[in-house]
Amino acid sequence: MLDLLTRPVAAAVADRLNVAPTQVAGLFAPPAKGFAADLALPCFQLAKAAGKAPPALATDLAAFLPTVIPGLTATAVGPFCNLSFAAGNVAQALLPALAEPTAALRSSAGAGRTAAIDFSSPNIAKHLAFHHIRSTMLGNALAHCYQAAGWKTVRINFLGDWGTAFGRLISGWKREGLTLDQLRAADDQVTFLNALYVRASQAAKGDAALEDDARRWSKKLEDGDAEARHLWQIFKDASLAEFQRVYALLGVTFDSWKGEAYYEDKMGPILAELADKNLTSEDQGATIVDLPKLVGKQFKKPALIKRADGGTLYATRDLAACDDRMREFAADRALYVVDLGQSLHFTEWFAVAKLLNRPFAGNLRHVGFGVVLMWNDEPGEGLEPGWAKGRTRAGKVMLLREVLEEAIDRAAVIVREKNPDLDAAEQATIARQVGIGAVVFNDLKNGRTNDVKFKFEDALRFDGETGPYLQFAHARLCSIERKANVGDLAGDPALLTSDHEKNVLLAIAKLQNALERTVEADEPSLLAAALLNLAGEIAVWLTSGNSNLDARVLCLDAAQSAARLRLVRAARGALGEGLRLLGLAAPERM
Repeated sequence: MLDLLTRPVAAAVADRLNVAPTQVAGLFAPPAKGFAADLALPCFQLAKAAGKAPPALATDLAAFLPTVIPGLTATAVGPFCNLSFAAGNVAQALLPALAEPTAALRSSAGAGRTAAIDFSSPNIAKHLAFHHIRSTMLGNALAHCYQAAGWKTVRINFLGDWGTAFGRLISGWKREGLTLDQLRAADDQVTFLNALYVRASQAAKGDAALEDDARRWSKKLEDGDAEARHLWQIFKDASLAEFQRVYALLGVTFDSWKGEAYYEDKMGPILAELADKNLTSEDQGATIVDLPKLVGKQFKKPALIKRADGGTLYATRDLAACDDRMREFAADRALYVVDLGQSLHFTEWFAVAKLLNRPFAGNLRHVGFGVVLMWNDEPGEGLEPGWAKGRTRAGKVMLLREVLEEAIDRAAVIVREKNPDLDAAEQATIARQVGIGAVVFNDLKNGRTNDVKFKFEDALRFDGETGPYLQFAHARLCSIERKANVGDLAGDPALLTSDHEKNVLLAIAKLQNALERTVEADEPSLLAAALLNLAGEIAVWLTSGNSNLDARVLCLDAAQSAARLRLVRAARGALGEGLRLLGLAAPERM
């Protein structure tokens, strides 16, 4: 969107240097810190065409551009030509294009392409723990952003519904003589199953017979044994019901729920192809792909493809799943939003995909992320106060649902204090939006490869870099619109002549670039930072009216108010859409 402002500058520079405007259009950048300017034009690439040193060209352009672009101020700073635009000109260039509320966060960069995004992917018979917030909401935000950038997106939940863990679970079920009535009567069926798994695992420690029984049931499950499959389906259905409950709280949906089990009969062709191409060998009865030998010394060990007992592994299932997805969705890019601890796994099977000459191998991306740490302020025995990985309060593992519900409860107290006149139902709605938004934004504002620290008190603040801060900015704009009580707006953009108004418009215009960078880097924190910048500029603009009545949106000058209301609506639309892309609600009251 900034090109609406920079296009005349690019055309003027191109004409002066006798180059194509496209050679100039992509060069504009933020000015260096400490310099008061709207944009900077680096002159490194253009200097060769001009036959001058970059600083000399910057000086030449700084003198030339103001003579052909009305309202433009230019200053040479070394090899950069810093540009400042008149506020009214910025408004006239940008505001008409913002009549559509989502315009600032739309791009055609991905038009005609499809992205398959694998995220969340919990294990059956286990709860969504708090650490699942990272994969779930990073993937959700990326799916929204890819779609806004023109991509067709496919949301995939690759359920962990296969493997040796189920053999252990079934073995424990049979050994304890449990019944379906006992499972159905449980207050929480997933907790019931997870407790069973823990008991079965503890019992099997040092007991070779129990270990053998778990492996036997695992093999029976793979071989299609009716009883094993029946129990497995019951465990899966109970888990899915709980998962959906949490996803509904978060507003997360999926297009594909094919888990690992779906590919149990589709791994044979992969194994056969690997053998036919002489890519596999045997090591102590197991089937491997010797990556150090076939690819290079960057790999320290082979990739394990099949266990000695014939059981398949994650790498085999991922290869089969990727083939299936490419056939079904014809994806141009496949994202795997999985923690950084799995980096080696993805590096290995991506390499195997290349050895198989898969045309999509170069389009596979592991979107890795750091761990989430929760503040532990009530330590139990053996624990000290501080940041703990997924644990708090006496070392208890925190479930994602529990964290969300506590955030909602805490937000409800704040909302009631700030909005005592609202009815209980509306207070509850706002509390849910604010509580969940606080948890989600606390995750997404951080660079994804960094570890994330979560503390309820910090995440729920209405100031600083928080979800409630962004949501409050949106609600404040909505409040102004309600007070104005006008429909269609026809204010004159040329009346928006203050630097505060210009800065809001520039912050809105920069969102499109932030969206495109988010998609290319698979990094939602870039969009989060741009939204925080916009909210900050909105706050400065609106606060300027506290001491100057003429600077208020709803001032005595009707024409001026109409112009400012157009900017309010544009800012509200852009901020609201940005919140939606990140997975946050945009409350109209707070």
